[in-house]
Amino acid sequence: MSTNPYTILILGGGIAGIASALALSKKLSPLIPDLKIVVYELRDVPSTSGGAINLTPVAHRHLDQLGVLEELRKMGPEGGVEVDEIEIYSSQTGKKMGTVDFAGKDGKGYGGYKGRRIMRICLQLAMMTAMAKLSNVEMVFGKKVVGGIETEKRITVYFEDGSFAKGDMALGCDGVHSATRTTLVDPDRASEYTGISFIQATMKSETIESPAHFKATAVNRSRHGALMTTYCDSDREDMFVAALAEVDEDRLNSEICRYQTGSLKTKNAAVKILREDIQNRFGNSTIPFIREITDKCWDWFLYPVYQLRPGGKWCTERVMLLGDAAHAMPPKDESAAYALDDAILFARVLSLYIHEPLTEAFRVYESLRRKTIDDAYKAASENWASNKESGRLANMFEEWLMPWNLLREKKKSASAWTFDAMAVEIPRPNRATSSR
Repeated sequence: MSTNPYTILILGGGIAGIASALALSKKLSPLIPDLKIVVYELRDVPSTSGGAINLTPVAHRHLDQLGVLEELRKMGPEGGVEVDEIEIYSSQTGKKMGTVDFAGKDGKGYGGYKGRRIMRICLQLAMMTAMAKLSNVEMVFGKKVVGGIETEKRITVYFEDGSFAKGDMALGCDGVHSATRTTLVDPDRASEYTGISFIQATMKSETIESPAHFKATAVNRSRHGALMTTYCDSDREDMFVAALAEVDEDRLNSEICRYQTGSLKTKNAAVKILREDIQNRFGNSTIPFIREITDKCWDWFLYPVYQLRPGGKWCTERVMLLGDAAHAMPPKDESAAYALDDAILFARVLSLYIHEPLTEAFRVYESLRRKTIDDAYKAASENWASNKESGRLANMFEEWLMPWNLLREKKKSASAWTFDAMAVEIPRPNRATSSR
C-alpha cells in the first residue's frame, strides 16, 4: 500500500460526524501512517439545539468503544442521568401503563449498559473532547457546503465562504437537511416534514412543587399527543420537557417565521401561543406534576421533525452519506444509536477494504446496512403514528392495548440493545488490489 497522505473530509460535526472521525481514526491509523481526518461543521460554535436525547444500551456500548463514555463520566452531573426504564403514563387517568426497560432481567443492563438521558450539547462536547485527543483529526467551524467536484482520485468540496477542501473521500454527516446529499449525492431527495413537532422547554426541577411521579424519564400520553418529562443531569436539577404533538405545516411555517424573523414582541407572542397549546393539550391532566408544568413553564420552543423516505442514493464514487443525511426517520429510542452504528460499521468496512477500490467498500457497507435501516424506518413510522391526535374512544382503546404492545416490543428491543456494530460479520475482499 502507498504511504501517500490519505485525507478524509467529514461534512458535519454532530453525532454522526464526530463518531465517524473517532471510528475512522481508531481503525485506519494503524494502516495509514499519514492519515488526516478533517471535520467541517456548518455552525460557528457547537449547536445547543435539539434538547435532551435518549441513549439506549447499544448507544452506550458504542460510545464506550469510541472513548466517549469515559468523557461523559468525567463531566459529572452534566454527563447525564442513568435511566433504568422509560415509564409510560396515561395523562387522563394518571395510571402507569408500562415501561420500556433498559435494565434487563438482572438489573445491570444489556451487556452491562443501561440507558442515559443527556442534553445533546453535553454529548457533543464529550465527543469533541475525545476527538481532541487524536493527533490526526481536526475540526473546522463555519463551513457550509455549496458544491463539489469528483475526479478519478480526489474529491474537492467547496464552501460558502469561498474556501475549498481536497480529500480522497468525503462523508456526508450533516443531518436530515444535508447539503452534501442535495448538492453532491442525490439532489432530488429532499427531507419532508412528518407532521409531528416537539414543543419543548428546559426548566429547573425545583420550579415544580408536586412530587415527581417518575424516576428519571416518563412519557405521559394523552389523546392530544404525548408529553415527555425527563431529568437530564445526575443531580436531577434540570428537567427537559417535550410535547410530541401534531402540528400542521402551515402553522409550523408561521411559528418558525415569527420566531426567527420577528421582533422581541413577536417572539414573545409566539412563545405565548406555544404555552397555550401545551395548556390545551395537557392542562387538564390528572397528574399534578404535569398540570404544574403547563402552568409554570413559559420558555417553549417549536422543533419540527423531518424524515427521509427509504431508498435514494447513499453514495457517489467518492462520497458516502451516514446518519440522518442518508436515512433520517421519525425518532425512536434508537435514533442516536443508528448514527453510531453507521460510523463504527463503515470504519470497519473501510479498514478491511483499504486496498480495494473505494466503490467496493461503499457497496459492501450498503449491503450490510440497507435492510436494517429500512426495517427500522417501518417500525419507527408505526410507533410515530400513535403520537397523532385521536378521539376519546380511540385513545381509550390505545391505552388499553398499551401494556400488550409494550410486552410485544420487549423482545425486539432486547435484540436491538444487544446489537454490536463491532461484531457484524463483514465479507472479506475477493482479491487484493493496489492502493487507491
